[in-house]
Amino acid sequence: MGSLWAHSPAPGSSRWHSLADHLRSTAELARRFTVPFGGGDVAYWLGALHDVGKAACAWQDKLAAVASTGRPVGIDHKSLGARIAHERGLGAFAGAIFGHHGGLIDAPQLRAAFRGRLADAPSNVTSAERELPRLLPGLPERLDRLVPADWRADPLVGEMALRLCYSALVDADSLDTSAHFQGLASPRVRPDADFGHLYKLFEQRRRDELAGRGGTPIGSLREQVYADCLAAADRDRGVFRLGAPTGAGKTLASGGFALRHAEKHGLRRVIVAVPFLTITEQNAAVYRRLLDEDAAEPIVLEHHSQADFDDPKAGRWARLAAENWNAPFVVTTFVRLFESLYARKPSAMRRVHRLANSVIVLDEVQALPHAMLAPILDGLRLLVRHFGATVLLSSAVQRRPHRHTACS
Repeated sequence: MGSLWAHSPAPGSSRWHSLADHLRSTAELARRFTVPFGGGDVAYWLGALHDVGKAACAWQDKLAAVASTGRPVGIDHKSLGARIAHERGLGAFAGAIFGHHGGLIDAPQLRAAFRGRLADAPSNVTSAERELPRLLPGLPERLDRLVPADWRADPLVGEMALRLCYSALVDADSLDTSAHFQGLASPRVRPDADFGHLYKLFEQRRRDELAGRGGTPIGSLREQVYADCLAAADRDRGVFRLGAPTGAGKTLASGGFALRHAEKHGLRRVIVAVPFLTITEQNAAVYRRLLDEDAAEPIVLEHHSQADFDDPKAGRWARLAAENWNAPFVVTTFVRLFESLYARKPSAMRRVHRLANSVIVLDEVQALPHAMLAPILDGLRLLVRHFGATVLLSSAVQRRPHRHTACS
């Protein structure tokens, strides 16, 4: 077979999307997203294998036939990569490939699912497998050795790792595909934020806003809360608590903690989640005022069900960033955060890999739904213990004897 294609040209273009280029770019992006928590090699090969089924003669012929119509090819292309990944030792992680369009399925059903699809068209398998040495010349015989030991030892850790790797795969796939149809030379991925600069900017603007205000008891309390949080930010990653009375400045204190902690530990972003839309909008306005700069790409992304991404003030940036939380500082709701974490569809899960190596602030934490506390807390513990996250639990109703404030 001659050239192999992943996608037909965009309308008005004559440039086809090379399958080899798409596999390589998706693999490299997925690795970039997962290296910080030890999943780089696993995610790389999930990306490299995710579309190898497109090398089948029947798939290539159908792509050529429908290229001018915009209709889908309609031939399975996910099952071969899933089978190869599973057979070479990735086990349940092969589910990321099988579900990269339709969503994750239960691991016990995975083998039967991809075997059933492949049995329906054995000639497609044969023709695609012939192209594997050309498409993936470095494909190892065994991939199980690439899976970190703690992911294999604990099923819960492995499940969270699968979710994060799946998220990275579907995000990388979407970004590379979108770049092709937009006529870009490569996917647009925002560089990691300079949290040293953002922390200094936040500090300076906060001081400027407070300058000239006379000393009051509540002002002194707010300064003490803020100072406690900055001191705590220098500690190792983990779970922290901020308990302070209403009006004690928890929004600024938790923001200062998160930015300072991200700078100290080289973390990737800050995610602030709150229970109510009104608080989300208020907090986002405060953080935008202290962090966004004129003539620069926005820092703060506000993402919830009432966010109007069609508003010209929001711009195209906000709509695209909301798809995968491609922003240094995200303000969202509990519902959006935890529905994403425990979802199974790619559209909701593209942003989940952003939770690793991030500071997650839960404001008004007492409002978390009691019926869901067990899975929520289990998920947060896994992110902290195994995937480099820090969690700050903030509330006005927490109690600590003989102390007015706590950030510990």
